[in-house]
Amino acid sequence: MNKNLAIIIPARLGSKRLKNKNILPIKGLPMFVYVAKEAQKSKNNPSIFISSESQKIKKICDKYNLKFIKRPKKLSSHQAEKQEAIVHGSNFLFKKFKTKPKMIISLQCNSPEFSHKDLDKAINIFKKKFTNKKNKELISVGKDNCQNASFRIMTYDAVFQKSLSTNVIVFFTNYIDIHTERDYKKVLKNIN
Repeated sequence: MNKNLAIIIPARLGSKRLKNKNILPIKGLPMFVYVAKEAQKSKNNPSIFISSESQKIKKICDKYNLKFIKRPKKLSSHQAEKQEAIVHGSNFLFKKFKTKPKMIISLQCNSPEFSHKDLDKAINIFKKKFTNKKNKELISVGKDNCQNASFRIMTYDAVFQKSLSTNVIVFFTNYIDIHTERDYKKVLKNIN
């Protein structure tokens, strides 16, 4: 377990707009596996965990040698907030490994254009800003100036904060978050 950096990839099986979205194939791999494999290329050597309620996702994790966090069903509905899964995953890491990683990254698997090079740049920026703050975060933002879901880097304490963070860094990316079949086809065209 990397005590400096853990990545949690929420990958619930249910999706209302695009069925089985998180396991749709990207270059022959289930989407969440494709994103996890890209994250493994990071020079920061992160510990990567897949958080899901699904036995099917667990079997895929076993096949590709990915670490799995069993998420309660109540945190896996379409109404559950992604951050609740990150809090659950962070608590799991502390209980299992008796460590609080310095950085927790929420990495969205429906942004398969994600690049480990962007992540490494964002981590470097994160380390240099607000160096004396316990609660800080970096969010990925699209060229439209709106937050995209690709990744969010947080200090361990920031994962659990109950108020808005005032120490926020933005990192611009140009990723499409897949929510519809049209998004999926566009991403496939961009990646291939």
